[in-house]
Amino acid sequence: MSRLRYVLLAIVVLILAGLVVPFITRSRVNSDRIACQSHLRDLGLLGVRHASAPGQPLPPGPLDELPPGTFPNATLAPEQRMSWFVYTLNVLDQGVPNVDPKAKPRRAGALAEILARFDPNGSWDGETNAELRTYRLTTAICPAQVREYTPGSPVLTNYIALGGIGLDTPKLPVDEAGVKAGAYRYDDPTPDRLIKDGLSHTAQIAETNTNLGPWLQGGPSTLRGLDPAAVPYLGADRPFGGCHPGGAYVSMADGAVHFIKESVDPSVFRALITISGGPGEQNFDAP
Repeated sequence: MSRLRYVLLAIVVLILAGLVVPFITRSRVNSDRIACQSHLRDLGLLGVRHASAPGQPLPPGPLDELPPGTFPNATLAPEQRMSWFVYTLNVLDQGVPNVDPKAKPRRAGALAEILARFDPNGSWDGETNAELRTYRLTTAICPAQVREYTPGSPVLTNYIALGGIGLDTPKLPVDEAGVKAGAYRYDDPTPDRLIKDGLSHTAQIAETNTNLGPWLQGGPSTLRGLDPAAVPYLGADRPFGGCHPGGAYVSMADGAVHFIKESVDPSVFRALITISGGPGEQNFDAP
C-alpha cells in the first residue's frame, strides 16, 4: 500500500472517530439520565409508598404517608441510626404484592439473604449490620456517579430525602417546623394530609454529589435541610445536583420525577422543598 493510501486511511479513521466518540458519549449520558430517573421513581413511587421494616410484611397497597427519615431507635442519635432507605428494602427486593394467586413471586436474591440477618436494634455502623452497609444498593446510586469501593467500605448514596428549610429543621416535629417543614423529618412519618401544597408540587428526594454519605446511615448522610443562604442551590459543589450537567433530578411526593434546572429561582426551589410552599410558586422548571 502506498504512503498516500496510509494517509487517506488515517484520515478516514480520524473522521469516523470524531463522529463515533461523541455519539457514544451522548448515548452514555442519555442512558445515565434515564437510569437515574428510574432509580428515583423506584424510591419515590415504589419504595417509600410501600414502606415496611425488614422482617415485616409489605403493606397490601400504597401508603398515604411518607416514612420517618430514620429507622426508629430512641437510644441512638439520628446520625447513628439507620436511614429511611431501610423502609424501602422489602419492596425493592420483593416487588409490589401481587393479588394474582397464580403469579410467581420474585426470586429472592442476595439482599433477601442479608435482610434475614437484619438487626432492627443495631446502629448503622454496628457489627450486626455490617453486611447491609457494604451492600451495593443500586437504587441508591446515580448511574452517572458509580464508583469502586474497597472491601468492607460502606456504600454511598446520591439520593437525599428533603427535610425543609434550615439545616436543623429535620430534627423538629412538623408543628414546630411550621412553614419550614419538608417532606421528611428524623422521628415521625409525614401523612399526605399535611402536605398542603399537594403531592405533585412538593419535592421529597433530590440527587446530590456533595458531602456524600452511606446509604444506610441516618442523619445528614441521607436526610438534609436546606441552608437558605447557600445559593445557588443546584450545581457542582452546591447542596444539590452535580450529577448531571445543567440541573438535578428530583422525586416529587406523588412519585413523579422532574429535572430542575440550575437556574431555578431560589425562592421557587425553597417553596418546592417545603410542604406548604404557597400557591403560585411551583413553576420549578422555569429558568
